[in-house]
This record gives sequence, structure tokens and C-alpha cells, in this order.
Amino acid sequence: MIRLFLFCLTISAFGLWATLSLGFPTDPGYLLIAFGNHTFETSLFAFLVLCGSVYFLFRILKVLINWIDLGRVLRVRKLLDDRKKDKAESAKVEGLIQILNGDWSAGYESLKKGMGAKDTDVITYIASSYAAFKSSKTDKWQQLLKEAEEKFPTYKSAIDLLHAKLLSETGQCDQARVILESLKGNSRYNARVTILLAELYLKLEDFESIEPLLPSLERDNLIDPEELEKIRVQIFKGKIRTLAEGNNFQNSPDAKNSLSAAWRKVPRKLSGNEELVLFYANILLRLGEGLESMRVIEKSISKKWSNRLGRFYGEHDFNRNSQQLITAEKWLKKSRNNEILFLTLARISLRNELWEKARGYYDSSLGVSPSPEAYLELSILQRKLGDERASTENLTQYRKLTATDLSDLPLSI
Repeated sequence: MIRLFLFCLTISAFGLWATLSLGFPTDPGYLLIAFGNHTFETSLFAFLVLCGSVYFLFRILKVLINWIDLGRVLRVRKLLDDRKKDKAESAKVEGLIQILNGDWSAGYESLKKGMGAKDTDVITYIASSYAAFKSSKTDKWQQLLKEAEEKFPTYKSAIDLLHAKLLSETGQCDQARVILESLKGNSRYNARVTILLAELYLKLEDFESIEPLLPSLERDNLIDPEELEKIRVQIFKGKIRTLAEGNNFQNSPDAKNSLSAAWRKVPRKLSGNEELVLFYANILLRLGEGLESMRVIEKSISKKWSNRLGRFYGEHDFNRNSQQLITAEKWLKKSRNNEILFLTLARISLRNELWEKARGYYDSSLGVSPSPEAYLELSILQRKLGDERASTENLTQYRKLTATDLSDLPLSI
């Protein structure tokens, strides 16, 4: 800078001397520059001043450029960018850890900080969207997925898959269905799409749509066999319910035949499922088809004893009490020492007014496994038979098991 100052001072002194020597005060000179139709006129003195000024300006700029270390400026900027990137990466990692720990709100806030970097990846958008969903930020999670789809179009299918899942969980099933059905055939995500569609159709009780998916679910091992059986049970329960809820069922032989036909289509593997059998038997009983309900239970138990079906068989009066007792006593050969079977036989014996036989079966049930209901029903029976002491003893046992005050209970069969 000192050298530049001395240089400028020298030039200024030389210029002043030249001006006075050449007589510029009395005759500044004349300069004309013509180019085509354009002309430029000025005094020679002014032109020299202009040239000197331009020269001095370029010299000053050169000195400033040399003084300023552009490399250092760029390094500082890179350092700042790296620090910002590291800070965003740390916020992202912290957010993902918080999400893994189930702290959705904190995870969302951390990931939000990490989205300030220019190179924010699709994982951050997807994770922050899911965290926003889990922390009930309904106005944020869809917006984040939309932004992710715009910035990362190559990941559109994966983003749509998550979008459909979250829509389904919020009850927006129709929108989720549109997205998932548009993704069908996408080989990369076909397995996941099939699973989500099956879950969605099941939620919508659209059994016609879910049934074609089952072979694929089973063939590709996309679902646990037990879960697959549960879905099949739900499908047939839905079909049976739909037929049973039709108008004028009891006055329509065709409707009854349709219901029977639907049950006959149940695969043999499922025909012994106690949940499905119990559901169908209850439907038949509610529709006034008690005899058919009884036969369905008997057929299933004859293949394999079920405590749930056996209890149902004893709890309901099918107006075939003598026949029921004969059938149920045959089951003793396969299911000896079963407290539920003994309880069932006791109840059927009561409906047949076989008091002593009923008391014997109650005693057998209590001998295998004491239950409140057996103690209570036996107590009522013993009071009816006039055995007050035994009735009181069994009632006391019932109270011990249930801690229930029965002072207002009408003791009658």
C-alpha cells in the first residue's frame, strides 16, 4: 500500500508539471474521435485525466485482489458448509434414535432440524413424515410425503406405499385403496402391496377382493400360516354374515339354501375351526335354525373335542334334550375327565329333569376342576332337592371363588 501511495504521488506530481509546462491552463487541447455516425469530443487534458484515473483504478483493484485471499474465503465457506452438514447429520441420527425409542415428537423435531441441509435424503423425509404421523401432526405428515415425492421422483412407489399405509391407519381407506391398486404389478414392492391390500380389504370387509390375493400370500410365504387361516375365517364369517343379514331370510327358502351352500364351500381344513363353527352355529340359532345349529356343533365335536363348542352345546336348548344327552355321553369315551364336558352333561340332564344324574355330573366337573358356575348351579339344584346344608356349602365355595354377594339371587332353576 505504501508503494502504491508513493507511485500515485509521483504520477500526480508528474501530471501537474506536464500540465503547467505544456500550457494546458491556456490551451487544454482538443480531441475528436469519430466512429461511423458516432463522435466523441473532449479536451486533451480531460482525456489524460480519464486515462490516469482508469489506470489508477485498475492498479487499486489489482492490489485489493492480491490482498484478499480468495482461496481462504473459499476454504472458510467450505468449512461453514461442512459444519452445517455435520450438524444436520447429527440431528438426523439423533432423530432416528428417538424414533426407535418411541419418542415420536422429539424425533420429528430433530429430523426437522436435519432437513436444513441441501442434500437432505429421502430417508429423512420418510422418517420425519412417519414421526409426524405418530405424534398426531396431521397437517405435516402428508405435506412431507408430497415434498419427498417432488424431490425424489425415483422413490415415488416407496413413498406411495407409506402414504397408503398411513391413510389406511387413519381410516381414509378409499384413498389408500386407490394408491395401493395403482401400485399392483410393481415387481419391486409387489409383496408389500399384496399384504397391505389384504389388510385393507379385510378392514373394508371386501371379501370378494381379498380372496384372489390368498393364493399369492400363501405361495410366496408372505404371511404366517396362522394369520392366513385367521383371514380365511374372517372371509367366510363375512360371507355368512352378509347372507344372514339379507332381507326376509326366515321367509325365504332360497336364502336358507344359499347360507347352507356357503357353509358347504368352507374348506375341510377350516370346517373344524372352532371360531368359525361357533359363529355359524350362533347365526343359525339366531335365525331360528336351532336343529341345524345343533347338528353343526355335533359334527365338529365328533371330529375333535372343543371346550368352547361343548360349552355352547350345553348352554342352549335345541328342543332335542334326550337326543343331546345320548350324543354328549358318547363324547365321554374320547374326552374323559373334562370338566366342561361334565358341566355340559349336567346342564343337559337338568333340561331332561334328571336331577340325580345332573348332580353326579356337577360333582364330577368340580372334582376335575372347581369352577364358580358349577358350584352355583349345583347349589341351586341341591336347594331344589331339599339338601340345604350341601347347597349352603357349595354357595360358600362359589363366594370364595368370585367374592360375590348373592343375598338377592333368586335360587331357582
